Amino acid sequence: MDVSQVKHIFDGVDKDKDGLIDIRELYAGLKRANHGQFNPETCQLLMGLFDVNEDGCIDVNEFGELLVYVKQWRDTFVLFDVDRTGYINFLQLYRTLKAVNCFLSEQVCRSLVKEFDSRSTHGLGFDDYIRCCATVQSLQKSFSRKQDRTSRASLNLESFMLLVLESRPRPVQTLSFD
Repeated sequence: MDVSQVKHIFDGVDKDKDGLIDIRELYAGLKRANHGQFNPETCQLLMGLFDVNEDGCIDVNEFGELLVYVKQWRDTFVLFDVDRTGYINFLQLYRTLKAVNCFLSEQVCRSLVKEFDSRSTHGLGFDDYIRCCATVQSLQKSFSRKQDRTSRASLNLESFMLLVLESRPRPVQTLSFD
């Protein structure tokens, strides 16, 4: 995506024309782009990931990076939603994660779908899929910092809890968008 395309999309999302996109504008834009549905928690996660200076807004450069990130997840979502339901089930999630060298059991993938399925569909819509995969990536990265060369880490309960809590993206702010 070139700079002019990013700027055009940015301008469409920046409703108050202040040169920044706040959480409400981002949510409205993501919701429009996802057929009227977007999980507010996923919006908060994305804002937290791309608001580099932590001012509660993203500028056009941060927005460009966010668009690339969302497009990459969209591409994998479409690739692994082989039945074209618009949802990723646990087996499709298992295959997705395996394809990106994240080897989790089907049981863990079932648990992930259950945890991140905000619509009770027994599958992940695109927005929940992003939130799930970003969380798994974050946990995997944190685990990698703690592991030895055998892909095993020795953790006591406190260390594990801290690892999980520190890995979860922080919410920018708690909002009700609708």
